[in-house]
Amino acid sequence: MNPSTKLITACLLLIALNACQTTAVEPLPAPEPIIEVAPPPVETIVVEPPPVDQNKLDYLTAVEQLMLGQIGVTAELEKISLAAPELEFIFTNLGLAYFKQQNYQQAKSSFERAISQNKNDVVAYNHLGILNRMRGEFEQSRQNYEKAISIDQEYAPPYLNLGILFDIYIQDIKQALAQYKKYQLLTNDEDKTVAGWIADIERRIKSG
Repeated sequence: MNPSTKLITACLLLIALNACQTTAVEPLPAPEPIIEVAPPPVETIVVEPPPVDQNKLDYLTAVEQLMLGQIGVTAELEKISLAAPELEFIFTNLGLAYFKQQNYQQAKSSFERAISQNKNDVVAYNHLGILNRMRGEFEQSRQNYEKAISIDQEYAPPYLNLGILFDIYIQDIKQALAQYKKYQLLTNDEDKTVAGWIADIERRIKSG
């Protein structure tokens, strides 16, 4: 084989080898499928209203009427006290209703029942003191007033009532003066009648 023939043969082999080594093209990956997510079902939540405490509603209405001076609510308060004796101050307010009706025996029983349920009921103690004074039970009256004061020193009414007890019934004007002054201090000197009592006692003490 002459050199020209060898050259031609070598070229043909090189072309054939290059053709066999051509890199194959890989196919593109298939796209990811789109998955739709359904929203969760909407749940309807029904909230039941709390049960209505009819005794409490009736009690609040009766107290409001009592505060407006309607003393005819005594029967309603009595009925509520039997149905729901656990209501706060039910017997205190029942006692006040009886007191306003001048039914003092029933008032006394109600205030005593109030204290049996709440040893710190200053309103009940104060009114028991008034009832004691009306019955001539001056020492018991003083003790009830002082009990109310010991429970709540910022509660003004028993100071005034204790002053009246000392002034008119026990006739200890110095003690009365101290109680009147404390009452006026707690009420910002608003009671002009008590201010007059104070001035009168001070004059009597100076002249005596």
